[in-house]
Amino acid sequence: MKNVFTIIIGLFFISCETTHSSRKLIINNSDFSLVINYNNYCCPPDSLFYLAPNESFYIVLFEKLGNHPSELPNIPCSISSFDTVFISVNSAPSYSFIGDFRDEYRWDESISGKRNTVHLCTFTITNEDFIE
Repeated sequence: MKNVFTIIIGLFFISCETTHSSRKLIINNSDFSLVINYNNYCCPPDSLFYLAPNESFYIVLFEKLGNHPSELPNIPCSISSFDTVFISVNSAPSYSFIGDFRDEYRWDESISGKRNTVHLCTFTITNEDFIE
């Protein structure tokens, strides 16, 4: 009887568990095809991405579990000072990227959901992020 009660209580707590997803999205709204080398200090090795105009990809995707994950603090949208992002223009190597992934104001942030929430941070790369 005690084992059945323990199982019922365990199932109750599992059914109350919710998730909080954090995502960082990079969108290429420039006219250039890009090569992006992203080095996340916690998760080697470096990641290399090819991003054509009007394409996007997630550099961070993770979930937190808990009964009230929306009450936990959100991570900042900007990348950590330990992370590095190098962007080069595949089609025009004379261009240099001047955008700042550490500038919190360059990121758009949204939080959706009630019980299971999604914290989405979006960085949009435009032609103004490059100099010749």
